[in-house]
Amino acid sequence: MTPNVINNPANAVRTNRMHNEMKRQGITDYKLWPSITYANKPRRSGISQAHRNIVEWAALEMMPYVTILEDDVWFPSNEGWKYYCDSFPKEPFDLYLGGITRGDIVNGTTKRFTGAFCWTISESYYDTFLGVNPDLDIDGAMANLGNFKVCNPMACFTYWGFSENTRENTNLNHLLMGKELYGFGKVDSKQRVQEMTDLQNTHSIL
Repeated sequence: MTPNVINNPANAVRTNRMHNEMKRQGITDYKLWPSITYANKPRRSGISQAHRNIVEWAALEMMPYVTILEDDVWFPSNEGWKYYCDSFPKEPFDLYLGGITRGDIVNGTTKRFTGAFCWTISESYYDTFLGVNPDLDIDGAMANLGNFKVCNPMACFTYWGFSENTRENTNLNHLLMGKELYGFGKVDSKQRVQEMTDLQNTHSIL
């Protein structure tokens, strides 16, 4: 799979870290798409449109599916991207998620979630994806609207640091309490949350 990566090139820290993350994962073929910011709309509208642009392109190209990463995606394992690709669902799906920030995972599926840092959208879902309210959070807008598969253990999460959405340093690692990450294990204590942050710090400077 060739991932499409949404990136704000003006943010040098996130951009350099993203390129390093692609290198660490052995991803040499990836397509960059610019992030979008509107002067007169909430930041979530620009984030939503950046994802929509890629899906619209995939629909025009008649691609059977399209994979999108945000530039703060973090794979705990050096083999995380390979694991995500190798775990590609054999049965039909609408969304295939590398991980989520909020939401319940039951038998490898979720009905509602937050987190659009790594997902694959099936061709059969393009119209639904493009049909949700573009001014809502793109992930929350699709709650209960499809068959959403999740890597379990999750393949990835997001680096802590500056968020294009909140415009401040944000650490969401505590939201993974009770969940499991491929190559890291289960997050089941405050100590494990801190270990996760420490590992992100190590990977961000490699």
